[in-house]
Amino acid sequence: MDREKATEIVKNILKGDEESFRIFYEEFFPKVYKYAYKRVKNREVAEDLTSETFMKIIKGLKDFEVRGDLSLDIWIYAIERNAVRDWFRRNLGVEVLPFEEKWEQKFRPVVSDPYITEEVIDIRNFVMDALEEIPPQYKEIIELRFFKNKGISEIAAFLEKSEDNVKVTQYRALKALKERLKEKLEDEE
Repeated sequence: MDREKATEIVKNILKGDEESFRIFYEEFFPKVYKYAYKRVKNREVAEDLTSETFMKIIKGLKDFEVRGDLSLDIWIYAIERNAVRDWFRRNLGVEVLPFEEKWEQKFRPVVSDPYITEEVIDIRNFVMDALEEIPPQYKEIIELRFFKNKGISEIAAFLEKSEDNVKVTQYRALKALKERLKEKLEDEE
């Protein structure tokens, strides 16, 4: 959007012109949403961030001026970038997607084929069954590390163990899971 058009649209929006707001919204909504989704990889959070960004834009529009190198696009991008950064600061270390939703998203492209989908479900169930058959302390480490994406230091603090102890236990847990999966595969043959 060129500077003249941006200035005109901003003036008209401030006057309450709904058509100008519609044009503005249709121009910038896809860009704002795409940026947010690319950053957070979650549809609901991206929608919230897009709404939050538009609320900040509307509140700040009266103070916006097209001047120098500051175009409307750059101004909107700066607002959105700050909204996304704020969201990450507020949610640092918080799991955004539950494990099941992550799993389903990872295999979304194959969901259209019922045979492949059934196979993916079988594999997931196979792994989850094997996980139930290893010692509880190993299962806990695997769940924290790989399903909840916790770091070694976080797990160590949570379990009140040293980081070295967590690393050794994780190694043993993965080895036990691998062996159990191998046994289950041999049993099925």
